[in-house]
Amino acid sequence: MFRLAALVFVASSVSITPAALAQVSGGWQPYLDSAYGFSAALPLGAFEVVEAEGTPGMALREIGGQATVNLYGGPAQGMTREALEDRLETGAQLSTTTYRAGGDSWFVLSGFYGGERKDTIFYTKVLFSSDHQTFSAFEITFPAQEKPRFEALVEHFEDNFTRPRP
Repeated sequence: MFRLAALVFVASSVSITPAALAQVSGGWQPYLDSAYGFSAALPLGAFEVVEAEGTPGMALREIGGQATVNLYGGPAQGMTREALEDRLETGAQLSTTTYRAGGDSWFVLSGFYGGERKDTIFYTKVLFSSDHQTFSAFEITFPAQEKPRFEALVEHFEDNFTRPRP
């Protein structure tokens, strides 16, 4: 499962079949987080909501597969973007970061888990509110060999994910 140590991200592995991806294209449903005011489009045709294992936020798992989507928001507690990025990147389960991007109020990390999950890709995006007091975040994990099938899902999710309200 994907855990962002500082943010308590949780995710399990994912594997989407072509039929499941076809369901997702027509099965995106809006989600609004009432506590922090961020929103997302959820692929509920191919994923189901599951217990978030004692962490805040929402966890989704691919129906019949290994992919996961985790999202949540929280207080930034005065942490800078760089400090939060460093904290997440040094999480116990992460092994190799292969992509990073960011600006003043957002960042993305992607790469591979370590250990038994070394063939699992993670993609994490964090957005800060305009006053930098809160954040919203999501993580998608899936088997590396399934990357071509998940690229469109990651892109759609990223395009429809919003920052929290101030």
